[in-house]
Amino acid sequence: MLNKNSASGSTRPALRTSTRIKNSTKPSFLQSEPTFYHCPGCGQFLVTINTSFDSPHIQCCGATLSALIAHSASDELAEQHLPMMTISGGFEANTLRVNVGDSPHPMTPEHQLAWIYVYTFEGGQFKFLRPGDEPEATFALAGNDAYVYCDRPVCKGNKCKFNCKRGFTAYSWCNQHGLWRHAF
Repeated sequence: MLNKNSASGSTRPALRTSTRIKNSTKPSFLQSEPTFYHCPGCGQFLVTINTSFDSPHIQCCGATLSALIAHSASDELAEQHLPMMTISGGFEANTLRVNVGDSPHPMTPEHQLAWIYVYTFEGGQFKFLRPGDEPEATFALAGNDAYVYCDRPVCKGNKCKFNCKRGFTAYSWCNQHGLWRHAF
C-alpha cells in the first residue's frame, strides 16, 4: 500500500503496525499468589503478596487475623459462588470477564459479592461491587498479561502456532460464604 504526499506529489510506502506482541509464550508470574485477610470487627480486607515469613502477625481491631482459606470447585456451594473466567480479544489487548455462579450470585444487601480479584502474571486487579450490580467484572489485560491468545473453540494441538493463555486465578468474596477461588 502506498500513500501519496499531496504537497510534493511523491509516493511512499504506508506505515504498517503489527497487531502481534513480542511475547507469544506464557510469561512467568512476577509475584506469588496473594494471601487475603478479613477483619470480622470492622470488615476491612488486607491482601499480602510475596510474604517472606511463615506466620505473619497481622492485627486489626485488637485481634490477630488469620489468612483466609478459599473455597474451591468441590465445595458444596460452588455452583453459586465459583468465579468463572472468559478471555476475549486480539493479540495485544485482551479482556478477562469474571462471572460468579452458574446461575447469577445474589446481589442483595443481605447476600452479595463485595469484590472480585484477578491474579495475573504482572500482578492483580480488584473490582468492587455494590448490591444490585451484576455478579461479574471485566478486566483489561495488557503487556505480559495479554500474551498471544487464541480464542478458537477447538485447539489444533501441535499444529497451532499460538500458546493459549492460561494461568490466571479469580477470587471473589461473598459476605455470607467467604472467599472463593478458581484457576484458569
